[in-house]
Amino acid sequence: MTVKQQGVSLVCVFNNPEVRRDCLDRSIAGRAEIDFIPVDNTAHAFTTAGAALNHGARKARHDVVIFVHQDVYLHSIDRLLEAAALLRKEGRWGMLGALGVTSAGALVGRIRDRVQLLGRSAPHPVPVDSLDEVLFMVRRNLVLEDPLSEHQDLAWHTYAVEYGLRVKAHGLEVGAVDLAITHNSMTTNLARLDVAHRKVAAMHPGAVPVRTTCGTVGGDERDRMRTWPVIGRHGWRYQWLQESLLATRARWQLRLPAVICDIRRDVDLLEVGHGRVLHVVNVDGDGSFAPYETEPLRLLRRGGAVCLRAVASPVELVAALREVPGKDSALVTHLSMTDLAPLRMLLQDSPVPALIGVHDGMLWLVTGPAAARLPSAWQQRRAIPLGGGGRVGWRSEPELLDI
Repeated sequence: MTVKQQGVSLVCVFNNPEVRRDCLDRSIAGRAEIDFIPVDNTAHAFTTAGAALNHGARKARHDVVIFVHQDVYLHSIDRLLEAAALLRKEGRWGMLGALGVTSAGALVGRIRDRVQLLGRSAPHPVPVDSLDEVLFMVRRNLVLEDPLSEHQDLAWHTYAVEYGLRVKAHGLEVGAVDLAITHNSMTTNLARLDVAHRKVAAMHPGAVPVRTTCGTVGGDERDRMRTWPVIGRHGWRYQWLQESLLATRARWQLRLPAVICDIRRDVDLLEVGHGRVLHVVNVDGDGSFAPYETEPLRLLRRGGAVCLRAVASPVELVAALREVPGKDSALVTHLSMTDLAPLRMLLQDSPVPALIGVHDGMLWLVTGPAAARLPSAWQQRRAIPLGGGGRVGWRSEPELLDI
């Protein structure tokens, strides 16, 4: 017999109703356990996230309040309810979230951010230095007694980080846990992030340094070294050399041109063609995300359709690529060298252009029109592997990587 979980209150401050409807609203539709509290900030009624979220928390009907971004899709309401049940026990945990950073700098909590899987899987909560603001939850009585900061210096940054430090001061722990979410973020807002970090450090001088998803509050020696002139100008070369070696191995395995770039940042630069779809396939090596995605997820990015799915094996990967319509483009992330052999056989039998990429030790693959019409940024020196990137294979398009 399945025990019915108690409901939760879900608070979301939004400034784009269309994005909220496409992501969050769709994912909670028909779930009576969710007390949904959208906080409308389209007219800029609230000048800080803390003020807007505290307003929503005061309206909450349930004893656990979840704060979530408007561009989040929740793949499993049951996972949310299970995490909320841990907070109700009034024991070890005072705050839980979908993505956190440990004191060693490791990302914890498996999520999809834009088109890439991030974070080490955490089936059970793992203590962290801080939580990302994308989704976090607390007990309602705690946030009513001790609300989120509404200080202007923390307007839209680091408010969850600061609150986590207060939760720890109450003798409770802050943890990250797998909650199976897709964060369909369009931009990275870093305006006044440095101001927010300095404010948190001033508010909690005894707690710094604190690792976050946007750097270290309080700084460390490595952060300061990046400001040195030589490191700042040339530090990228070491990583470029490492990734060039991986790109070369993958390039010769697949006989494809190669680039070095952050596909999570550059995905919206891909030209898939008017009315066509970008099919994103994430290779979920440890199988911690794919089980929660029972069917492909279709979302909008800057007016274009993106279809996302996670696969847990090379067989599923090949099957997913075979389903991509001939005029659409595909993006595969989190490839390993062992995944390339079955892909080579598939690509050899296809006239579709393809391109291999590397970033931060991760291999990715683009096929279809997007592999022939490359962004100009990918022609820059940092994007071209040592020894050259090869030539784009679609003869009817400009061969942009010929060097």
